[in-house]
Amino acid sequence: MPDSSAATPPPSPLESIVADSQWPDDGTTLNLQQALTKAGQTELSNEIHRAQSNLETARAMLDRPIIAVTGQLNAGKSSVVASFLSKEGQARIPRGEGSATATHRFVYWVPQSWLDQPDKKATLLDLMTQAHGGQVEFLDPDPEKSAAQYRSGRDHLDQLATPLVAGDPALEPLGAAILDCPDVQTHDHDAGDTQNPRLEFLAAASRVCSAFLMVWKRDAIRDRICHDMLSAIRSRMGSAPLFLLVNMIRPEPGQPATTLDDPDLTRLLESFHIARDHVFGAFDFMIESRNGRPGWRELTPPAMVEGFDHRVSATGDEFPTFFRLSEGTASTTDLAALTTTFQAAELQKVKIASHEDELTHLQRTARSSTEEWIKESRASIAATRDGLLKFCTGMMTDRSTGEPLQIPSIKFANALNDSFIRTAPLALKFTLKLAKPFDSALANGKRWLKKLNPFNTKLSDLESDVKDRLNLGSVRLANAQSLATEMHSQRWCPAYIPIEDLASAWSSVVTEFNAHPIENFDPTSLDAITKSSWESMTAKQRFSIGGRSVLGALGGVAALGGLVTAAVDGGATLYAATAISSAIPGVTALAIGIGGMSVGAVAFQNELIKKNTLPYLSRLFALACDAFALPRKIADSPINVEFTDPSGKQTTHNLPEPTDLPSTPRVTPLTEDRLWKARD
Repeated sequence: MPDSSAATPPPSPLESIVADSQWPDDGTTLNLQQALTKAGQTELSNEIHRAQSNLETARAMLDRPIIAVTGQLNAGKSSVVASFLSKEGQARIPRGEGSATATHRFVYWVPQSWLDQPDKKATLLDLMTQAHGGQVEFLDPDPEKSAAQYRSGRDHLDQLATPLVAGDPALEPLGAAILDCPDVQTHDHDAGDTQNPRLEFLAAASRVCSAFLMVWKRDAIRDRICHDMLSAIRSRMGSAPLFLLVNMIRPEPGQPATTLDDPDLTRLLESFHIARDHVFGAFDFMIESRNGRPGWRELTPPAMVEGFDHRVSATGDEFPTFFRLSEGTASTTDLAALTTTFQAAELQKVKIASHEDELTHLQRTARSSTEEWIKESRASIAATRDGLLKFCTGMMTDRSTGEPLQIPSIKFANALNDSFIRTAPLALKFTLKLAKPFDSALANGKRWLKKLNPFNTKLSDLESDVKDRLNLGSVRLANAQSLATEMHSQRWCPAYIPIEDLASAWSSVVTEFNAHPIENFDPTSLDAITKSSWESMTAKQRFSIGGRSVLGALGGVAALGGLVTAAVDGGATLYAATAISSAIPGVTALAIGIGGMSVGAVAFQNELIKKNTLPYLSRLFALACDAFALPRKIADSPINVEFTDPSGKQTTHNLPEPTDLPSTPRVTPLTEDRLWKARD
């Protein structure tokens, strides 16, 4: 058979790529280990690593199975182990009743040749290190010292977790190692609040075993700990052969069928997939026949009784005599015969299959955990981004009415002014061109603004003064500091980020926002708005309100835009928004008019939303996403925002993508997460 240990080990599943970065789309990937670390599942990652290592070692030890002997305290485990060993090996095992002679360490009894051959020894020790997570210790050949080692794990979990190793030539014919396991019922003083550390150690050790012999007293089959042990073994090595050794059966008429058909035993066999012919039993050899009642000799196969007597006379050793219960007194299958049926390669193939099943299960669990983390991470980013969108929308919304605001761009105000003149009634057009109310209002506004010191004036006072002086219906002024302070109070904003860092980001956003105004406006589209506005007014409204008032209001809007420009030129960051429809007296009249008049106001506002509010909000939000390291877009679904129209009705609008706006540097990340996409 070729040495499988020389083969190149397969790549670890932890190295497989499981996710790609969707945003930022920079080619970054995550392997399974990295994804589990981010998901807070490092222990699951460790389990996969251990399972992979155990699988590789099991393949390397294809011809070297390990049979575990475990079970109940004082149920005869050590006697079962000793029955496989030489006289010298038996002397190194403490046996008897009570904790003083109990097994409190994991002791691997291996064929001596496994330790004599360096390559086999190295593979074996590596396997034990992986299973137990530490160094190994060799069992002393001196019986007294070895007995002390056997007991040394009592109340010392660090010792309990360190396995002992011993060689014995009597195991050569078996071709397998025997693992003598400590009981799981003893409570160690240093276990603290841990539920059962011994059971946890047993579960870890079970990964290296190819078959299990579990020894239990007949009168304790119903104990919960029996169920727990079988669960621990099956959860780690679901396909491994498992034999139940029922000891100290009381000799009674109807035995051993009575034991085999016992409902408690039957439930165990069904629950843990143990075949009936995998149940062995031994009668209490202290009970002889009496008063016509059978003793253990009458219910045990005669050849095995003869073997028991021969061993006692030769060595004085009294070991439980186990036989296959389903065969009754005609059985010829004792433990020695059972172990001769073990084919090392077949046992290891089953063990390898169990390791593969465990690894597959762990990988599925890891995949599920990773996908759940990706969903949670995406949801967290989306929630923060939604909060930022709502915040930016609030910057473009009248606080009292919920109506949309517009950015007071000088170019937009100019374009709207020109359109109002182009579409004005002939009776007004000449007057408007001659009087130039827009230019006059703009000049007056600029002169007044020069007298202000926007850098030293309190923001709320400046907002109120500008609103009154420029006859604007609604004004929203903000700077980087005020935006940062307001944002910091939002629940979606991480509280650990200093206001100063938020202000740095808003300074960048507002600077870029003011540096990228919307330059081009479609005259035909604007003319449709202004013509509709003129037509919605009555003749009386056109002349009583007057075109001068309409265009004069637009001059005030342009003047507000000039204030922003002046602030930027002076080295400050100032954000300004106003409600153009509220600033224009004619539109205000439409809003409060009777009959169909309010329809004109709504139409005018809707066009302002399309031409100014939404494009500018889209830019503002995109720049904010860049500065705060959030994706501009998460899914293909549109981004919707809501405003209130002049009639008080809530309206929903689709936010366009600012395709002409390049990405800007991140300043203050609100998250270090990415948008990941799981690979199929």
